Amino acid sequence: MILLVLDVVLRALWLDKPNGSLIFDEWYYVNVARVILGLKQSVGSNGVPPYPNATPGLDPNHEHPPLAKLIIALSMHLLGDNGFGWRIPSVIFGTIAVLVFYLLLKRITHYKMVPFVATFLFSFDNLVFIQSRIAILDIFTLTFMLLAVYLYFSDHPYLSALALTLSTLSKATGAAGFILIGGFHLIKFLTTGSKTRSWNELLRWFEKYLAIYIISFLAILTVLDRLWVGYATPFEHLAYILNYSTALVSACPNGIISCPWQWLLNQIQIPYLIVNVQVTAGNANRSFPSVAFLGAMNPAVLYLAIPAMLYSAYDYYHKRSDISLLSLVWIAVTYLPYFPAVIFGNRVTYIFYFLMAVPAVCAAIAHMIADQNPPKLVLIFYLAVVVLIFYFMFPFKMVPS
Repeated sequence: MILLVLDVVLRALWLDKPNGSLIFDEWYYVNVARVILGLKQSVGSNGVPPYPNATPGLDPNHEHPPLAKLIIALSMHLLGDNGFGWRIPSVIFGTIAVLVFYLLLKRITHYKMVPFVATFLFSFDNLVFIQSRIAILDIFTLTFMLLAVYLYFSDHPYLSALALTLSTLSKATGAAGFILIGGFHLIKFLTTGSKTRSWNELLRWFEKYLAIYIISFLAILTVLDRLWVGYATPFEHLAYILNYSTALVSACPNGIISCPWQWLLNQIQIPYLIVNVQVTAGNANRSFPSVAFLGAMNPAVLYLAIPAMLYSAYDYYHKRSDISLLSLVWIAVTYLPYFPAVIFGNRVTYIFYFLMAVPAVCAAIAHMIADQNPPKLVLIFYLAVVVLIFYFMFPFKMVPS
């Protein structure tokens, strides 16, 4: 509970600062919400808004499903067109993600320390933290996906499928959650379940889960599209999303575009927003950042990703633990597909795409630590290093005025 309260405080701290500034892709999504609400868009340095020909009341950003953008618009309708109105939903969903992640791990591990340690790492990862306090789509997708996995392990498959629908309606990458849950369920059946359950039972489970997921997704998307996007059928919108996605090609690295193998080294970090301050002392001028929102992971967490995943593979081979299997399937589904997409399809990718894999990394590290049972001082030292790096990566380098 202390950690959860601290999460809320840190995410909400100076939430409306810098005054009036849009951070990274907020330029698109906040202005989408403004169009939906019939408000005036902000303009760029060229004097043109991001959606110059947008129809008031309709979402002009058709490359993503509308749910997360509508949540942001609702918040702005209630709280106003300001930093709090833009970002409060991300704070709420980021906090829910922390809580659900903790509850999920309590269900799948017998080690008492794993839920807290993993949630601690998740809370103080810089990428998770930044995405949890700016108005972009990914934290909504991740939160609903975590909820879907939690409900699956709580023996509520139908509710899990509905949560997965909401994840995909926030951003199309939420569909990876179906492969995650389906892959885990199939592997569990092949390794243990086939002794007590039949193939017919497995197929019936998949049939019901898939049916609920697809039917609810198409039904809700149809309603949202007709009311706030302008498509007559969801298939038109899905075709646009697919065509738009496949057209996003570029060599990597290129500017802020990075290759997925660089993410594990924290390379090609994205400066979401940098505000520099000039200080003059005598004849010397010095510039330093007063605000630095960076798209980058906490190195103390990230650099243990490969050892932790190797340990998870070893642990699952010998012990068949659910947490190791879930970590392996999770990172295989949310991270590894970017390799062929980039190598064979030249797909545009960015370092913040790794956000969806962070829960797997945190769970695997925590399980590795608990399984090895190091001295408490070693664990405390490691967690202190995580917090220290989080402090140095904290976006506000000085108290904002």
